[in-house]
Amino acid sequence: MALSFIACKSKIENSDIVIGDKILIAFQNSKKVYYFSPDSQKLYFLFNTGDVPNYFILNGNEVFLINSGGFTGSPSIQKFNFSNGDLSTYPLDNNFNPLSGIYVDGKIYLTDFGKHYSENLIVFQNGQIIDSLKISNHPIDVKLIDSFLIVSTNGMKADYTYDNFSKIFKISINPLKKLDSLIVYPGASNINIYKDTIFLISTGIYNQTPSRIYKISKNFQKIDSLNISKNIYFSDINSEYLVLGSWDGWIYVLNHNLDILDSLKISQSINFIHAFLDKFYISANGFSYNPNYLIIFKPFSKADSIKLSDEDLGIGPVIYVKF
Repeated sequence: MALSFIACKSKIENSDIVIGDKILIAFQNSKKVYYFSPDSQKLYFLFNTGDVPNYFILNGNEVFLINSGGFTGSPSIQKFNFSNGDLSTYPLDNNFNPLSGIYVDGKIYLTDFGKHYSENLIVFQNGQIIDSLKISNHPIDVKLIDSFLIVSTNGMKADYTYDNFSKIFKISINPLKKLDSLIVYPGASNINIYKDTIFLISTGIYNQTPSRIYKISKNFQKIDSLNISKNIYFSDINSEYLVLGSWDGWIYVLNHNLDILDSLKISQSINFIHAFLDKFYISANGFSYNPNYLIIFKPFSKADSIKLSDEDLGIGPVIYVKF
């Protein structure tokens, strides 16, 4: 498999929003959202973020950005409208540290990692928190299957040590309550859904244990699992493949039966992965490595590594939009 580099840094433009496909990219250190245009091969400024932009949620012609605030900053939710360019910012209580979310019927369900410790799934609507549900140690990810929420909790304790297990939960929306749970490997984190199947990454304990990926039925029964020697942080899925990314820059290509088809070292670190149609969009380096890259990866084809900046802007979440 080839990895090709586009030699020149992408030029940052400030102008009206370019019509067509675009890849939104949030930079955590510089607190800015840009979008990359595949047609022009340029990077365009879109809007300033809050503290620690951590997750995009797409809903129609709007995109929501979760600013987690990290452990010291101020969390917020931002909403950007591609039709008119309006940007709204909704501050959250400083005790929150939301990591991910999903939009369902006018509400956003957020996993709250907490400043020091949290067990809460929180519900955001019309600029405010309207409900919450206590689940388990440090909620990480949330997805929807049928009419149910699936939430992972990583098992980290208040003193930053880990239990030797973590949990994933099935939750009803109306009313908001826990229906079922499964005990899994330490560090339950990223969840992917394809049709009637749940794929869960457990990171393991960093530099101590390997990661494990689980295949789970919508009835909440474990179907299969597979150990990965690296510590996997993020993943995404399309109709054919599941692509996993490790903290030290490896990606793994699996089929839906959890067979490893390929592996490749592509960067110093993998931050986020977003699947759109037959390609995977990967933010790489960042936070402690210069420069920052957007990698466009199609399994078993050439992977393009596009340098976005020579300095570390803290490249974070990416999402593909068509406006």
